[in-house]
Amino acid sequence: MLLGLFMLVVIVPHSLRAQVTMEVAWQRCLGGTDTEWGSRLRPTSDGGFICIGSGTSYDGDMVENNGTDDMFVIKLNADGTTQWKRALGGSLSEHGYDCLETADGSFIISGNSYSTNGDLTTNQGDQDLWVLKLTSAGTIIWQRTYGGSGTELGGVLLETPDGGFLLQLTTGSNDGDVVGYHDGPGTQDHWLLKIDGSGGVVWSRALGGSAFDSGGRLITTADGGFLVILQTESTDGDIADYRGNTDCCLVKVSSTGSVLWSRCVGGTQRDNGFDIVELSNGDIVLLGSTLSSDVDVTLNRGGYDVILAKLTSTGSLLWTRTYGGSQDDDCRSLIRTSDGGFVMVGSSTSTDGDLSSNHGGSDVWVLKVEANGAIEWQRCYGGSMSDWAFLYDLEDAGFLLTGITQSNDGDVVGAHGEGDLWFINLGANGDLIWQRCLGGSNADWGYVQARTADGGYVAFGYTDSNDGDVSGNHGGRDMWVVKLMVNEPPVPLECALFVPNAFSPDSSTRNDAHCIYGTECIASMQFNIYDRWGNKVFETTDPKACWNGTHNGQPLDPAVFVYHLSATLNSGETIERQGNISLLK
Repeated sequence: MLLGLFMLVVIVPHSLRAQVTMEVAWQRCLGGTDTEWGSRLRPTSDGGFICIGSGTSYDGDMVENNGTDDMFVIKLNADGTTQWKRALGGSLSEHGYDCLETADGSFIISGNSYSTNGDLTTNQGDQDLWVLKLTSAGTIIWQRTYGGSGTELGGVLLETPDGGFLLQLTTGSNDGDVVGYHDGPGTQDHWLLKIDGSGGVVWSRALGGSAFDSGGRLITTADGGFLVILQTESTDGDIADYRGNTDCCLVKVSSTGSVLWSRCVGGTQRDNGFDIVELSNGDIVLLGSTLSSDVDVTLNRGGYDVILAKLTSTGSLLWTRTYGGSQDDDCRSLIRTSDGGFVMVGSSTSTDGDLSSNHGGSDVWVLKVEANGAIEWQRCYGGSMSDWAFLYDLEDAGFLLTGITQSNDGDVVGAHGEGDLWFINLGANGDLIWQRCLGGSNADWGYVQARTADGGYVAFGYTDSNDGDVSGNHGGRDMWVVKLMVNEPPVPLECALFVPNAFSPDSSTRNDAHCIYGTECIASMQFNIYDRWGNKVFETTDPKACWNGTHNGQPLDPAVFVYHLSATLNSGETIERQGNISLLK
């Protein structure tokens, strides 16, 4: 069996990559001399982008500001130039939340509003949900506010197959457009609102109970219904099995807005839900974090742990697994891989338990697990400050992570200042392929929201900088859109480097030592191996040297070790490679 594992590693090697180059294709600062920030960017059918956010300026790109804060909507061409821009609102505050291009080429915009004048004609009371339909040139086709006498906040958009739209947000109203509100002292419900293509209300459904409820991830299910994560403090209403404190609760809603079932997952302490995936057989996988160590949670290593749960299509719990160490750990994005397993990405402050290292502060934490939740591998990336990321998408042979870094050491190279956008590309086994920081000397925030046909990545957020990768800032804080191009030259055929991920020093004469193969193309190198506590157990500069699994002359127990390879090739190119090595007996 061990020989089979070794042969698999040889057949599927760590490929040697030529020097990866990354360059900013273009970047745009959008705003005025006051404060603007971006909420959402989506690609459009013409190769451009529709962007939405909010702004308080009265100059620059915001000369049409109606008063206080306005929605700020921009249509960009594929090269980042502005096609059109609109400041939308009234004399009070409006904030942009989400946007999308519809099947007919127009745009749906959502946000929140207090006004009754300017671009608005009504207000239901306090802060409302505001939805607009714009032509492809940015002219208002229709606009409408939704809500009641309380406060509505949010407005995530989802286009439905019938040409309508589902919006999710929170509500404090028990009147107006809100149906099914669960009244109580200081309550808040999660609200799902289905509208047709003209803005008419199709159905309305408040979710929760008589305490405080808010929503998170929403997906469309294969049967045409919807699945939403609720954070709840309620013990009644739509919440059937409250455990205690704040619960994570999955709610299944039909295509017509009826609640089909709900299921809380966790224990008597605080439990959070962040992401959900529906499997081909209808089963559901939920990702969250937990402080609990009872009810559905059998193990907590300390602080917040990551929790992964699998449920049937009707909400019955099949199993849960927790991951973490003695400090706080959480993962907020989940993607299913082609082998039936899952990749989870979040952050961690632990150095023990399921974690092998931490650079300081909070690190980006990546886990690959099998279909049953068993860990295949895990990696931490970051520096001595705070770093966090989401999993943007699966790549051809790995994963792209997008987030923010405040570090400029460890795995973080090229940071500019207070906080940078951070792009991380990992191989299929979690090895770091390349990373890039984008920003300037002040605070920059955002994440990848689109990938272009030419292989570029477009990030969107805000910037306080006007140096480094940022130019054209109008003053204060601007919306920031930036496109990064990544060029990976082909691997030279004459150089194929193999770093096995397992060996067994058991004197069987097969796979007794850990050697690097295909080293003929290496001019010089440094190869180090560390144990889980960061102690160096082997080092060499000789490409032909092998490790026999000992340290200071003593054989080591079976464990997972970490290697780091720095090499200069005969061509003059340099490579960095790191990964795991399992010592088996």
